[in-house]
Amino acid sequence: MYIKLFKVFALTLFFFLSSSLYSKELKKVTLQLSWFNQFQFAGYYVAKEQGFYKDYGLDVEIKPFDFGVNVPELVDRGEVNFGVDRETLILQRVQGRKLVALYALFQDSPLILISKDDNKINSVEDFEDKKIMTTIDDSSEVSIKAMLLSKSLKASDLIFVKHSHNINDLIDSKVDIMSAYLSKAPYELQKLDIPYKVFNPRDYGFDMYSDFLFTNEDMIENQLNTVLAFKHASLKGWQYAYSHIDETVDLIYNKFNEQNLSKDELKFEAEVLKRLSFSKTEELGLIKAEKIQRIYDLYNVMGLAPRKIDLNKFVLYDNFNENLELTKTERNYIQHNKEVKMCILPNLKPYSFIEDGKFHGYVADYLALIEKKSGLNFKLVETQNFKNSLDYVKNGECDILASAQNVKERKMFMTFTEPFLTTSLVLITKNTTNFIDDISILKDKKISIYKSYSFNKLLKEKYPKLEFVDVENIDEGIEKVENDEVFGHVDFLYSSWNKIHDLDSPDLKISSKLEENVPLSIAINNNKIYLNRILQKSVKSISEEDKERLLTKWVAIEYKKEFDYKTLYQIIFLFLTIFIIFFYRQLLLKKMNTKLTQVVEEKTKELKRINQDLEKTIKEEVDKNLKKDALLTKQSKMAAIGEMLQNIAHQWRQPLSVISTGASGLKLQKEMNGKIDDKLLEDTLTSIVETSVHLSTTIDDFMHFFKPNEEKRVFNIQDTINKTLNIFDYNLHSGKINVVKDIKDIKLINYESELIQVMMNILSNSKDAFVERQIENRIIFISTKLEGNKILISIKDNAGGIPEDILDKIFNPYFTTKHQYQGTGIGLFMCQEIITKHMKGEVFVSNIEFEHEKKKYKGAEFIITLSTNYS
Repeated sequence: MYIKLFKVFALTLFFFLSSSLYSKELKKVTLQLSWFNQFQFAGYYVAKEQGFYKDYGLDVEIKPFDFGVNVPELVDRGEVNFGVDRETLILQRVQGRKLVALYALFQDSPLILISKDDNKINSVEDFEDKKIMTTIDDSSEVSIKAMLLSKSLKASDLIFVKHSHNINDLIDSKVDIMSAYLSKAPYELQKLDIPYKVFNPRDYGFDMYSDFLFTNEDMIENQLNTVLAFKHASLKGWQYAYSHIDETVDLIYNKFNEQNLSKDELKFEAEVLKRLSFSKTEELGLIKAEKIQRIYDLYNVMGLAPRKIDLNKFVLYDNFNENLELTKTERNYIQHNKEVKMCILPNLKPYSFIEDGKFHGYVADYLALIEKKSGLNFKLVETQNFKNSLDYVKNGECDILASAQNVKERKMFMTFTEPFLTTSLVLITKNTTNFIDDISILKDKKISIYKSYSFNKLLKEKYPKLEFVDVENIDEGIEKVENDEVFGHVDFLYSSWNKIHDLDSPDLKISSKLEENVPLSIAINNNKIYLNRILQKSVKSISEEDKERLLTKWVAIEYKKEFDYKTLYQIIFLFLTIFIIFFYRQLLLKKMNTKLTQVVEEKTKELKRINQDLEKTIKEEVDKNLKKDALLTKQSKMAAIGEMLQNIAHQWRQPLSVISTGASGLKLQKEMNGKIDDKLLEDTLTSIVETSVHLSTTIDDFMHFFKPNEEKRVFNIQDTINKTLNIFDYNLHSGKINVVKDIKDIKLINYESELIQVMMNILSNSKDAFVERQIENRIIFISTKLEGNKILISIKDNAGGIPEDILDKIFNPYFTTKHQYQGTGIGLFMCQEIITKHMKGEVFVSNIEFEHEKKKYKGAEFIITLSTNYS
């Protein structure tokens, strides 16, 4: 009996002590609000009520607002830890307060000017000599001042009245205009059926941040973990509040409602603030450096910011600047924790591998850059395999895992930097296997895959008709392929190439590229918060050029011994042929000039004999003129051929680049861009062969342009367009161009190679237009349709179109808008000649406006019309 009582007592005491210890672990912090309770602060209420702050180890006291409270001053003095304030927070920093913004909740400020719609005030210009009711802060808001100044209004032109915060002063015409929040005053006027006008600075080009969450520099330097925890918990609260508006409105209405706001009023406020929070972004709390700079510049221009400040110290960014700027706390951490225990993927050449007891590969070189930038020292902890490395990080035996994919299961014990490398997955098979566009067409095939890869589960779910076999490493997978135990093995692109080349086996090949891509990041043990922050900054500071340089080093090493000299000889032969043609052209022109001189001399002699025999002279002159015209026509034709040959290098630069890139392996590095379409690159060797064939065909097309000898044949327009895009693929990816296709399965009889040449010329012009005009979202649309016995091929872009004053000239020979070293004007003229004279079709161009995914665009559209039964 006593033993049972003792157990109950001990258990009760244990829970009591556990509870006490847990409560002591919570860090007490304070948040000062900038106005009375309403939905404007819903995220903070929710984070507290839902336990988000508690989950992050915080015990948060939310301090209510009262008139006379100066939030920035309280935070600066350390009397409260965090505060909420408007865009004027930047002026507090200018005035010397050590305040740091953590995020901006509203991407567009809700602050507006509002008046009754009684036809007295119809524009900002009508504000002159009107009574405007504002707070001191409102009147100094850069957005309000900029809107007024943009219409040449000065403060002296207005009659300012102290804000009573009573909408009735506007309703009763005690004032003409008042500053208000878009989320509040319009609701009150709508409820009373009073028409009103809103003057929003955003509509005049002055969109500003508002409702900053901020702290002071002391908190950043000494309690960074607390700052980050409060920031993330608060954002989580806002995310929940916006996703559960009705529930959040009920919470405020029942618990935080000293203003006696109605539920309808709170819901109206919620919807408006949600719209402002996600204006032009999907990231809650986003602060962009360029926008902060613009706000500061406006204050500076208006004389409100007499002292220059470092804006990078005003905002604590999650996505840091390229320069590695460490805080004092972070520098102290490195000084006392230089050595970082590092686990790696030990057998993933050329990415990450151990040779002679040392860490090698792209990842090793990348981390060496981070060591140089940060002052950290990575110490290798050897493991047997990838799973072993994961366990080491999880158990704290390693601080980081040098490269890993960010997946949900690992977030329980690791945090991840942004990806520093994105690589593709490929399928290794026997060499007898044809190239496979999509492995989903394979049925009941056994495919081996390394069992510890994170994408293992994803592939098994996506391709249920395949039987996946787990293996310990790529060597075991390839062995099973060679022994016909499995059809193929899935692995990383570069690792697969490396292994096939090391084995030097003619029986193996890469026969497919999967749609899936794997982004690799540095994974950090969850407990290493400062290390995580330092590595985040370090990864952000390494440029794309540096990453490409490192990858090129390893890819070039692996492919150097496999250089395709046959292709090199073909390229040399091609250029020699072009040189000979040019040389022959010069000789031919010289010969023509000699003949023309002789013609002139003969004409002079004939003129001297005119008086002797007029009739005979006239007849002979007519004959001579006809011969002269023929010679001039021939000369013009040869000059045109010469100009076209001059343009060959320009026309073929991209295919030749594809060959060169494929031969040296440089083509593979383009998969590092991070924004990769569904299909990126075809098999390298296949691409070289196809492009070489295309070059061989194209040179014949150029040489026999006016007298073609290619045989007409039946081809499928869908295959032809795909061939064109494959050849042009390098340009599409380097130029970050998306292609949207709507292609019908249509067959026709014509010259396929010449059609490809025309489409590539049009695509090249679109690419040049994107680059010249610095278009960000680059799209090319290709579609086909059948009208009777004619096929219409449409190629359009969103590059803004062709200037109207040259639209009717672009098919003229030698007309070009490019620099003389960039174009001769032959391209589109040749396209028209090929389509109309050789292929018996038509080609048109026009500027069009169109809509795609609810966005409006303008661009040029080329339409090629061909007969489907032409013979």
